[in-house]
Amino acid sequence: MRAVIRRLRNLEEMLIPQVDLERQRLADLLWERRQRRLEASGQSIEKEELDCGSLGLPPGTRLNNRETLRLALQLRRERSRQVQSARESESGDIRPPA
Repeated sequence: MRAVIRRLRNLEEMLIPQVDLERQRLADLLWERRQRRLEASGQSIEKEELDCGSLGLPPGTRLNNRETLRLALQLRRERSRQVQSARESESGDIRPPA
């Protein structure tokens, strides 16, 4: 029984993604600098996080840099289209889709 429990623990440790604290700290530092720069120029920024559940990914899935940037760009485009269509519907200005 102990062997089974030890094996399960080893499997869980292998499958659970490990957090690299140094990289996370650098990412947070870059984020804070970007936020201060934008606030100094009069713009505001909201911290957006990709929700793995809404993307249809299994729990614990880690995306690589390329996938993360691609999905973030796709979400940003979708949101800007929604904002633009909301503005057009408010103003009554109807333009053909590009």
